[in-house]
Amino acid sequence: MDAGLLPVKRFGRAKARLGAELEPEERVRVARALWEDALDLCERVDFLAWWVVTDDPDLVAEASDRGFGAIQDRGEGLNAALTEGIEAVKAAGAASITVLPCDVPLTREDDLRDLLDTGATSDVVVVPSGQDGGTNGLYMAPPDLIRPQFGPASLQAHLTLARRRGYRCAILPLPRLALDIDTPSDVRALLARPPREDGRTAKVLRGLRAWTSGEEPASGD
Repeated sequence: MDAGLLPVKRFGRAKARLGAELEPEERVRVARALWEDALDLCERVDFLAWWVVTDDPDLVAEASDRGFGAIQDRGEGLNAALTEGIEAVKAAGAASITVLPCDVPLTREDDLRDLLDTGATSDVVVVPSGQDGGTNGLYMAPPDLIRPQFGPASLQAHLTLARRRGYRCAILPLPRLALDIDTPSDVRALLARPPREDGRTAKVLRGLRAWTSGEEPASGD
């Protein structure tokens, strides 16, 4: 079994870097749209068995209702939550794990197929984020090969740890997966895409006054 792991935080604490442009309830709407886009993607990607790790009991219930495994995050940070998730997935018999952020709404099934195909000849595969040295996708086989290192400069941190232990590593640029929605510049990049590629997230963002007032929001970077 190849597993997928989707971390998600409570909507009220999500997307803080959009706070200069959006009211708290608007950020909640964006976070929910990202979550629903991610769940729809997981349903389409049926070649992975999916688990969600979250600190929100309501999202645990929603994930379970959609047929996914659900793991309660104990609130000790993203990497601790992912480590808990990885341990649970390995105990369930997974041979590999693909960690996917919840805020990459352009991701398609082919992107995750490419990630697994690259993993056929690599122990660790990392997908770079678009601009900040982060990691927007992480494949490992077996699932607990290295501890997750998400955070600032996580791409290099994952590579350094894996190479130090002698594992085969690959960097896989995937343009759609590279765009995560954290800052106003990320929003502008998403809304610059053709409308036919819209999911829920882009539709919600297009309807918010911050991006329909005729003024560019502050960069926030």
